[in-house]
Amino acid sequence: MIAYATVGGMRAVVLTDILQFSLLGIGMPLALWIGIRHVGGFVALEQAVPAGHLNLFNEHTTPIALVSLFLSFMLGETLVPPYVQRLLIGRNARATAEGSLYAGLFSIPFFAVTGLLGLVAVAIQPTLDANQALPFVIKTLLPVGLRGLVIASVISIVMSSADSFLNAASVALIGDVVNPLRRRPVSDRTGMRLAKLTTLGVGLGAVWFAMKIENVLDILLFSYNFWAPVILVPLVATLIGVKANRKTFLVGAFCGVVSLSIWHWLLNDPQGIDGLVVGVIANLVAFSAMHRIDRLVGPDNAC
Repeated sequence: MIAYATVGGMRAVVLTDILQFSLLGIGMPLALWIGIRHVGGFVALEQAVPAGHLNLFNEHTTPIALVSLFLSFMLGETLVPPYVQRLLIGRNARATAEGSLYAGLFSIPFFAVTGLLGLVAVAIQPTLDANQALPFVIKTLLPVGLRGLVIASVISIVMSSADSFLNAASVALIGDVVNPLRRRPVSDRTGMRLAKLTTLGVGLGAVWFAMKIENVLDILLFSYNFWAPVILVPLVATLIGVKANRKTFLVGAFCGVVSLSIWHWLLNDPQGIDGLVVGVIANLVAFSAMHRIDRLVGPDNAC
């Protein structure tokens, strides 16, 4: 994945995503169908799963913590670079809107399938580590041949996201870091070389990082902390037509990062509320206050 994203860029990412989408759209439902048949149907599945797994709220997940987790994923996924890339390469506004709608509609049954696969795994082996649920179902229930298809589907899920983020990182480095720091933008050849090196470096760094954090959920939430509390508020404000200056952006980002850091690392997320949510709210309050002050005092370095 790192190799083709480095060599082929966005074209390779899009072409492979089409194949990967087809694989996961077939393999995951097949795995669920076989799993439910193995445990004896939906009624038997409900009876076999420990009661705590069928309750939204338990000693580990309070209503506030569940809402916080929902907001963390919603805010952490909103307008991330790979999604924006796909929106910008749409044929026209109508095609872009329809693609977004169809992707959202597909996500509903797809996430239901993946969640049910987790229940199938815990019904068969209640003491199973949650991170191993899908590999356990594949290894235990699926016959040779179909097992390979579903493994390819799982790998496709990872690759379709990872290659997009790698490409977005290389584009952002050239467009948002290298060129703004130079009097003249780098040439196309130099920019392409730097983009490839960035893709390779970020990819290898991501492999190292993934091996250091064992829980998939923790990896996602940790990565969201670098996006939502800093970028999300000013990005949405720009898209809806708010013209803020550099100082407003910096104050909002600073408040977001500081609030996140204090809430998460010093206070250990009181009441189960994730620091990302606090950071985004702090950014929004500071950004809005500074923007209002600037409008009253007068524009300064408006952009």
